Amino acid sequence: MTDFFKKHTLITGALVLTVTGFATRVLGFFYRIFLSRTIGAEGLGLYNMVHPIYGICFALCAGSIQTAISRFVAANVSKGKKILCTGLFISLTIAAALAALITHYSGPLAHYVLIEDRCASLLPFMAVSVPFSAVHACINGYYYGVQKTKVPAMAQIVEQIIRMGAVFLIADILKSSGQELTVELAVTGHLIGELASCFYTIFCFCIFPPKSLAHVSAMVYSASRFKLTGRLGAVAADFWETAPSLMTLALPLMGNRLILNVLASAEAIWIPNRLTMFGLNSSEAFGIYGVLTGMAMPAGVK
Repeated sequence: MTDFFKKHTLITGALVLTVTGFATRVLGFFYRIFLSRTIGAEGLGLYNMVHPIYGICFALCAGSIQTAISRFVAANVSKGKKILCTGLFISLTIAAALAALITHYSGPLAHYVLIEDRCASLLPFMAVSVPFSAVHACINGYYYGVQKTKVPAMAQIVEQIIRMGAVFLIADILKSSGQELTVELAVTGHLIGELASCFYTIFCFCIFPPKSLAHVSAMVYSASRFKLTGRLGAVAADFWETAPSLMTLALPLMGNRLILNVLASAEAIWIPNRLTMFGLNSSEAFGIYGVLTGMAMPAGVK
């Protein structure tokens, strides 16, 4: 049986990711129950309203590039490091720009786009988490390409466990000091989870790199005797060699993911807005939306 799984890495990887995804969903379900009892249904509604903004940012800077990296690394493992560095540079550049824009314009975004001023204080948390998401997405894409799914799978578990542990600890500290638990608790947990996943993937990438990457790293180390200008020139040449083909694949995927996340954002904005138009106050509308998206939907098959 062990030999079978070693020979059929595709089946092994699919099983690992399936089990991990199921475990993460189960943990996330109980996490949502805990949040509903601490920040309430209205708090969950506010959190689920700003989360699609993060989804849009992730679609633009990480999700599609992650898929493109895994595709090109799988096709040419020997150029894996070049592809990863190129994808990481593009992804981080876009992520940093998006994080700066959302942080700077959090007030107008909350007022004119989300139509809820209380979201202004939550958007910077989501914005800061975007670059960390970009890093671990690109590294995970590399591991998918070399058919090593254990690191991305464990990154999901680490992210969820540390997020839950941090939120439980912060909530306990706030309760002990008599402070009110607000929706900031949930967005803080989101940021901590992204940080944990980012640092975990970087740690694995540096300490336990795939064999092909270790070979390439040895070659890079042996070439370190060249002048700085020569190395920079080689890096620039590698970037322009891989970037066009990488983005050719990433852009259509980016468009598809962007449309889906824009629609999700529109749903998050319109549902509470329609509820208030039909007679509910803001608190009741966000409470119902929080029950729907934070409690009922996670229990489904989605």
